[in-house]
Amino acid sequence: MTGKIHHIPVAEVFDALNSRPEGLNGREIIERRNQIGANSLEVDRGLWWLESLVRQFTNFFTILLDISAAICFVADYIQPGEQMDLLGYALLGVSVLNALFSFFQEYRAERAMEELKKFLPQRVLAVRDGLEAEVPADSLVPGDVIIVREGDRVPADSRLCEARDLTLSNAPLTGESAPVLLTTDAASQQQTMTESRNLLFAGCSVVRGYGRAVVFATGYRSQFGRIAMLSHKIRRSISPLERETGRMVRILTIIAVAMGLVFFTYGVIAERSLWVNLVFMMGIIVANVPEGLLPTFTLSLAMGSVRMAKRNVLVKSLNAVEALGSVHVICTDKTGTLTRNRLTLATLAHPMSDSSDNMEWRDRLLGASIIASDLDETETGLSGDPLDVAVAEYLERETDDGLDKLHDLNSATIRRFPFDVAKRRAGGIAETSHSYRFCVKGAWESLQPLISHMVSADGDARNATPDLIAHAERTVATLASRGQRVIAVAERTTNRLAGTSATQEGLESDLTLIGFLGLEDPLRPEVPDAVAKCHTAGIDVVMITGDHPETAEAIARQAGMIPKDALPGAMIITGSELGTLSEPELIERTTRGISVFARTTPEQKMKIVNAFEARGKVVAVTGDGVNDAPALKAANVGIAMGKDGTDVAREAAQVILLDDNFASIVAGIEEGRTIYANIRKFTNYVLVSNGPEIIPYLLYMLFPVPLALTVVQILSIDLCTDIVPSMALGQEKPDPTIMRQPPRNRRQGLMNLPLILHSYGFLGLIEAAFSLSLFFWVLYSGGWAWGVELASDDPLYRSATGIALASIVLMQIGNLFGRRSRYGLGIDPDAFRNPLIIAGITIEIVLSWAILYAPPINGILGTAPVDANIYLTAWLGVPLIFGLDYIRKRIAHRFMT
Repeated sequence: MTGKIHHIPVAEVFDALNSRPEGLNGREIIERRNQIGANSLEVDRGLWWLESLVRQFTNFFTILLDISAAICFVADYIQPGEQMDLLGYALLGVSVLNALFSFFQEYRAERAMEELKKFLPQRVLAVRDGLEAEVPADSLVPGDVIIVREGDRVPADSRLCEARDLTLSNAPLTGESAPVLLTTDAASQQQTMTESRNLLFAGCSVVRGYGRAVVFATGYRSQFGRIAMLSHKIRRSISPLERETGRMVRILTIIAVAMGLVFFTYGVIAERSLWVNLVFMMGIIVANVPEGLLPTFTLSLAMGSVRMAKRNVLVKSLNAVEALGSVHVICTDKTGTLTRNRLTLATLAHPMSDSSDNMEWRDRLLGASIIASDLDETETGLSGDPLDVAVAEYLERETDDGLDKLHDLNSATIRRFPFDVAKRRAGGIAETSHSYRFCVKGAWESLQPLISHMVSADGDARNATPDLIAHAERTVATLASRGQRVIAVAERTTNRLAGTSATQEGLESDLTLIGFLGLEDPLRPEVPDAVAKCHTAGIDVVMITGDHPETAEAIARQAGMIPKDALPGAMIITGSELGTLSEPELIERTTRGISVFARTTPEQKMKIVNAFEARGKVVAVTGDGVNDAPALKAANVGIAMGKDGTDVAREAAQVILLDDNFASIVAGIEEGRTIYANIRKFTNYVLVSNGPEIIPYLLYMLFPVPLALTVVQILSIDLCTDIVPSMALGQEKPDPTIMRQPPRNRRQGLMNLPLILHSYGFLGLIEAAFSLSLFFWVLYSGGWAWGVELASDDPLYRSATGIALASIVLMQIGNLFGRRSRYGLGIDPDAFRNPLIIAGITIEIVLSWAILYAPPINGILGTAPVDANIYLTAWLGVPLIFGLDYIRKRIAHRFMT
C-alpha cells in the first residue's frame, strides 16, 4: 500500500493503514514493532573494525616489512652483536605505523552512518489510545498518528490527514530549496511520492503550520532510510594514488623477493654460510624497498592538505588530496553550490511595457505583493515563506524608507488569505483612507482568467485585450527562460467591501494586473569563471539536481556549462527519462556532452556517477543534503558544503568546501595536480638511491669483494637522509601551465618504465659507479688485495663503507636539484625560497661529514674516518650527477618537443 498511499483520498487513509484517528493501542504497537522492527537506522555490523584492522596488517607492503623484520631477528639470533635486532625493530615500527594510519582513515569514514542516525528526532508527539503524548521516535510503527508543528523534524514517512498552513522543507531529501505547502488532498496518478504534497518525509523539517499524519513507513523502509542503506552498502572506490602506490609496492616487492630468493639459493649452492645468505637476502629486500617512501607520501599529502585548507578546501582523507587533481568530471548539484541557496527577487516586470523604471509603479507592485504575503516581524528579522521574505527584503533594500513602508503595509493589512495549493495563489486585504485594497499574487496560469484590466505605463488601467494578454505571456516566458520563478501580482479596489466578512472567491474577479515578480536562487558570481577554468583544464562540469529542468538549464547556461548556441533541452536528461535508460545507454548518452540531469533521485545520482566511472573517468561529486550522501560516498572524490551543508553530507564526503564556493574546487584541483607532479618528482628522487644500494650486494655475491654497504647503512639513507629532501620536492610550487593541461590518463602509472629506467638504469648506475670507485680507492690505498675478506669491525672496511655511504648522500644533492624540473636546470631563486630544500641539503651535508668523522655516528653505522682529500673528492659526485642528468634532459627535450 505504501506505493499508492499518496493517491488515495484522506477518508480512506486510516483504513488503508489499519489505524484510527485516535491512534493505535499498546498491544497493536508491540505487535507491529515485533513484526517490522524499530524506527531506527541501526545495523548489526559485527566486529567491522577488527576486519578493517586485519586488512591493513595484511597488505603487500606491511607483510614485506614484517617478513624483513623477522629475518633480522633470525639473523640476530644466529649472530648476535651485529645490530640486526635494531634493524628489525625499525622495520616493524614502519610497518605498524603505516597500518594504523590506514585503519584510522577508514574508521573516520564510517562515521557517516552515525551522522545519519543523528538526523532523525529523538522524541515525537503522537496520539495513542486517544491521548497525545511525547514518545521515543524509534518506537513509532506504521499506523501511528503523529502531530507536527513549526520547527519539528519529521520522524517517519507519514500521510497527512489534517493540515493547517503546513509548510515543509524537503531540501535534505530532494535538494530543492523552496519549501512545499502541504495539503491532505489525494495526489494525481502521475505524481510520484516525492512530488506529492500530502506526504511528510523522515528527516525533513516543518517550516510553519500544524499537521496530523499517519505513519506508513519507518526505519529503512522510509525514503530517508533507503538513502541511509545506500550509504551503508557503498564502499568508496580506491583513489588513483592508492591504486598506483599499491601497484608500485607490488612491483618493488616482487623484484625484491625474487632477487632475494634467487641469490639466497645461489649462496646455498655456493656453500656460503646461512648467516651470509640471510644478511644478503635481507640487504636485497631492504635495498629494493624504499622504506621512507610511503611515510613521505603521507607527510607530503598532509602538508598539501594544509595548503588546501588555506584555500578553503578541507580534506578529510589524505588520498583525496591527490585524487582531486586527477578529476575528469565534476558532478555538481545546483542549490547551494552553484547558487546561493537563498531566494532573491531579481526582476520587476511591467505587463505592458519593457521598462520597469517607474518608481510609482514599482512601489505599487511591491506594496500589493506585501499585502498578499504572510510575514511576521520578529526581533531576529522577518519570518515567513521564503518568497514573501525575499519580496520584503527587496522593498527594504531598494526603496526609500523601505522598512517604514513594510511596517505600514503590514499594519494596514486587516486580513490574509494563505496560499492555497489548489488555487496556486495567496491574497490579503489592506485598509486605505477611503477604501479597501484587495491584493493577490500567484502563478500566472491561476490569475490570468481573473484579469480584466492591466496597469499601463502611465498608471491607468487598460482593458486586458487578447494582444495585451499575449504580451504578458511573452514576459512570463522570458523570465522563466532565465530560470526565474514567475509570480503575477494583481489587485482590486472597492468601497463596497463588507469588512472582514468578504470571501476570497467573492473578491477574485475583475482584477487589475500590476506586474510580475521574477524570483531566483541566484548564481554565485564566481561560478562562470570557475567553470571556464575547468573546461580549459579538460574537466567536464555536469549538474545533477532535483530541480525543474527549465530552471536547471537556465542556471547551467548562466554558468557556462551549456554553450550559448546549444538548442533548448538538447543537453538535458530528466529523472523520468533516466529511469528508462539502461547502464550502457546512459554511458553512451554521457559521451554526447550531456550537461544537466534534472528531477533526479539519490539512486539516479549514483547511477550517473557510476556511468562516468565506467568510462574510466575520475569523478568528483558535490552535495550538501542527506540525499547527496550515497553519491558523495560512491564517487572517487566526494565534496560537501561546509557552511550550509548537512552533517550527513560532510561525514560522507572526503573534501569539504569551507566557503561553499564552487570556485574553491578549482583551487583544490590545481593543488591536487601539483601534488601528483611533486609525488612523481620525489618518487624518482628516492628510487635513484636504490641503484647504489642494490649493486654492492650483487657484487658481493658474484665476486670475492667486501660488501660496500651494510643493511643498517641502507636504512639510514631510506629513513633519514632521503625523507626531508623528498618532502621539499613535495612542497614545490604549481607549474604555471598546470591548469592548461588535460587530466592525466588513469593508465599513466606512478612508477612507469621511463621512471624506472631513469632511476635505476641511469642515475642509479652513476651513483653506484662513483660510490664504488671511492669504496675501492680506500680499500686499495689501505693495502687490501682482491679476494681478501675483511671483518666488519676492521678499520679499513669501516672507512671504505663510510666513504661509499657519504658519497651517495652527497650525490643526492645533485639529484635533488635535478628533480625540480623535467627539462630545465632546476637551480633558480625559487629553490632557495623553499625552506625544506635548504634543510634537506644541510642535513645531507652534515650527515655526509658525520658518517665519517662523528664517533657516535661511526658506532651506529659501522663507519670510520678517511683522508680529507678523499672526502673532498666525494663532493665531485654532486656536479657529476647533476651535469650528466642535465645533458640527458636537453637531449630528451629536443626529441620530445
